[in-house]
Amino acid sequence: MNLTRDHMRSHSQAPLVLACLVLSMIAGCSREDEEALRGRLEQWYALGPTVAFHATGNCAAGAFGLTDDAVKSAMPVTQGLPEMVIALARRGAAALDDPSQTPDAGMVALVNLDRATGSGMRRAALEGRACMNETVESAFRYALVNPRAVLAYDKRHAALMLLDPRTGMLIVAMGAADG
Repeated sequence: MNLTRDHMRSHSQAPLVLACLVLSMIAGCSREDEEALRGRLEQWYALGPTVAFHATGNCAAGAFGLTDDAVKSAMPVTQGLPEMVIALARRGAAALDDPSQTPDAGMVALVNLDRATGSGMRRAALEGRACMNETVESAFRYALVNPRAVLAYDKRHAALMLLDPRTGMLIVAMGAADG
C-alpha cells in the first residue's frame, strides 16, 4: 500500500480534528448559560438571586428574584400591542404593560397583529417549558394569567420574559436557537 505524505499527514491529524469537534459540541450543548443571560437581563431589570436556571441545546428557562419590579429605561415599555410591535422593530426588545389583558392574551393578540413576532414569542414559551422545573413552571403559569404581569420579548435572542410584581420574580423562557 502506497501512502502519500499528504494522506499520512491528514490521517495523523484525525484525532486532533475529532477532539476539536467533541469540544465544540460540548461548548454548544446548552442554548444559553446563566451568566450570559443574567448579563443581558440586568440591563432591563434589577435582578436579585437566581431562583432556578436550566438550559439544554433546545431550551433555556430561568426564574430570578427582583430587587425592584420596575423595568429599567433600556427596555421600552409600551401600553398597547401596536406600540410594542413598533418598539420591537426599532429596538429589538420591548415590554407590554397592559393591565387590561393577561400576558397570555397579549401573545394571542400579537399573533393576529404580527404573526412572526407573536409566533416567536409563543414558540419561546412552549419550547422553554421543557427546561422548567416545577417552581419555574408554576411561576410561569401564574404570571401568564396575571394581568399585572409585564410581558417582554427580546427578538434577537428569542427570549420571552414575564415580570410578575406579585411574586417579585422574572421568568424567562427560550426555545431552540434559530441557526
